Amino acid sequence: MGNKGSTQSGDIASRLGGLCETGSAILEAPDLQGILSVVTERTRLLFDGSGAAVTFFEAELHELFVAGASGSLEGITGARYPIEGTLSQRAIEENRAVIDNDVPDDPFYEALVLDAGESRTVLAVPLRQRSGVLGTLIVVGRASVPGFVQEDADLLYAFGHLAGLAIQNARLLEAETTRAKRSDTLRAESEHHITILQDLHAAEVAVASDLELDAVLQTVADRARNLTSAADGALGVLTPEGDELELFITSGIDAAQRKQMGGPPKGLGLLGAVTQSKVPIRVHDMSSDPRSAGMPGTHPGMTSFLGVPIRIGDRAYGNLYLTNKEDGAEFTERDETVVSMLAAQAAVSIENARQFTTLQRLLDELRQTQQQRDRFYAFVNHDLRNACSGVLMWSERLLMETSGKARDIPEKIRRGSEHAMRLVQDVLDLESLSQGRLETWPRMIVVNELLQASMDGIHPEAEQKKMRLRLKRNRSNLRMVADPDRVLQIMTNLLSNAIKYSPEGTDVRLSADLSREGPERAPEAERWLAISVTDQGPGVPEADQERIFGEYEKGGTGRSKRGGVGIGLTLSRQLAEYMGGNLTLESTPGEGATFTLWMPHGREPERRSGWIG
Repeated sequence: MGNKGSTQSGDIASRLGGLCETGSAILEAPDLQGILSVVTERTRLLFDGSGAAVTFFEAELHELFVAGASGSLEGITGARYPIEGTLSQRAIEENRAVIDNDVPDDPFYEALVLDAGESRTVLAVPLRQRSGVLGTLIVVGRASVPGFVQEDADLLYAFGHLAGLAIQNARLLEAETTRAKRSDTLRAESEHHITILQDLHAAEVAVASDLELDAVLQTVADRARNLTSAADGALGVLTPEGDELELFITSGIDAAQRKQMGGPPKGLGLLGAVTQSKVPIRVHDMSSDPRSAGMPGTHPGMTSFLGVPIRIGDRAYGNLYLTNKEDGAEFTERDETVVSMLAAQAAVSIENARQFTTLQRLLDELRQTQQQRDRFYAFVNHDLRNACSGVLMWSERLLMETSGKARDIPEKIRRGSEHAMRLVQDVLDLESLSQGRLETWPRMIVVNELLQASMDGIHPEAEQKKMRLRLKRNRSNLRMVADPDRVLQIMTNLLSNAIKYSPEGTDVRLSADLSREGPERAPEAERWLAISVTDQGPGVPEADQERIFGEYEKGGTGRSKRGGVGIGLTLSRQLAEYMGGNLTLESTPGEGATFTLWMPHGREPERRSGWIG
C-alpha cells in the first residue's frame, strides 16, 4: 500500500482515476456476479490489499453473507457469519468507514486467510442502497506494509456509494430477469395446458359426434398418443362378458407392424394388470418389469409405458395404453391425468354405443310389434266386426220369423252377438285412445234417463242369471255435461262386469249423487257427480285393486275364474280420464265391490254446428 501516512496528491489523483475506471467497468459488467468481481478485484488492487469482499447484511438473520470476494478472501465466497463484533457492524451502524490496523489473532478472523500470528489491517465501508443499508465493502492488508489511513477511508467510502447503487441495480435486474423467465415459463406452461384442453375438447366433440365405435376409439387413441408425445399406443375393448377383447385399435403403428404383431393381446401380462386395476400404471422401462414377460418377439420394442383402465365405477370396459415417450423420457403425472380423461370419454362412448345398439334392436322389435298390433286391429275392425254384424243380423231375422219356445235360441245368439260387438268396439276404442284419435262430444245429459238406458241394455244378461238391477233415482233430476255414448259405454261395462262376477239371484245396485270431494289423481272441480255400481260378488283383494285396471288384466280370487279378455275396466277408466274424470274401486273380499265413475259437474256443453257426432 506504499507510504499511506504521507500520500501525495499525485497518488490520490491516480487512485481517483482508477476508481473512475472501476465505475466504468461496473457499468459494463453483464450481471451481478460480474459487478461483484469488478468491485472486489479493483478495490484490492487500488488499495494494495491482499483481498477484498462484498457482504450483504441480512437483518432478519443478523448475518453477513459474503456475496463476492477476491484475493486472499476468495475462498469465503458464499459463507455466512454473525454480524456481532465485526468491523462491518460498526461501519453499518455508524455509517462511516472503519479502520483497524491491528486486528487481533482471533478465530473469528480466520476468514481473512492470513498466516497465524501475522497482524491484519482491515478497512470496511458501508454499501448503501436507496432504501437503506445493503452491506459492506471490505479490503484486507498485510503486515509488510503500513496500515490504512483516513485518505484511504474517504476514497473507499465515496466509492462505496457508487458500488452499492450498482449492486442494488444489478440485484433488481437479476430479480426482474428471474421473474421474467418464470413468467415466460408459466406462460409457456399455460399455453401448453390450453392446447391440451383444446385437444381434449376436440376429442370430446369428435367422440360425441360419432356413434361408430371404431371411429370413436381411433379418435381417443390418436389424441392420447399426440397429447403425451408417445410413439405408439392402443385401445382395447372387452366383450360385455369381460373375458376377451372384442376390439383392438392401434395408433402410430403402420399396417405392416400391425400384421406382424398378430392377434389382439390376451390380457395375461401388463395389459391384464391395467384392465384389472382401478388406477393407471406407469413403467419407466418395461424390460425391468416382470409383468412384461411373454411379450411376443414380433411386437415393436417398448420402453416407457403408461396404461389406464377404461371403466365406469366397478365395470371394466378395457384399457388404453401408450408406449415409448419421445426422447426416452418417462410418462408424467400430467400425461396420466390427460389419458385418464380420455379413457373416461372412451368408457362413456363405449357404453353409449352399446346402448344405441340395444336401442336400435328394441326399436326394431317395437316396430315389428306395432306392425303386428296394426294387423290385429285391422282384423278386429274389418273381419271380426263384419262377422259379428252378420251373426247379429241373422239372429234378429230369425227372431222375427220364429215364435214360442223356438225364439229362445235366436235370442241367445242375438245377445251373444251384441256382447261380441261390444267387445270389438271396446278393443277399437282402446286403440283409438292410445293413439289419441278418440272423438267425444260433451252435451247435456239427464242422469236418471242415462242410467235407465244402461240398465235396459244389460237387463237380458241379468235376467238370465235371475239377478235384480236396482236403480236409486235421484229426486233432483240430476244433469251433467259429458259424451252420453261414452258414459253409457262405461256404465254398460260396469254393469256387465257386476253381473258376470256376482252369484245368481243377487242384486246389483246403481246410484248417482253430487259430491264436493272428488277422487285422487283427478283434476280439481268445484263439484263432482259420482255414479256407483255395487255388486254382491267375491270382492277384490286390496293388492289387486289397481292391477285389474291394467290392460288385459282380470280380477283375482273368484273373479279370475270367469271368462273375458280383461279390457273393459281398462277402457272404462281411460274413457273417464279422457273426459276429465276418473273411475275408482272400493272393495272388501267376500263383501262385494263398488265401482264409482266420477265426472266433473257444472261444465258447459260443447256447441257444434252442422255436425251431429
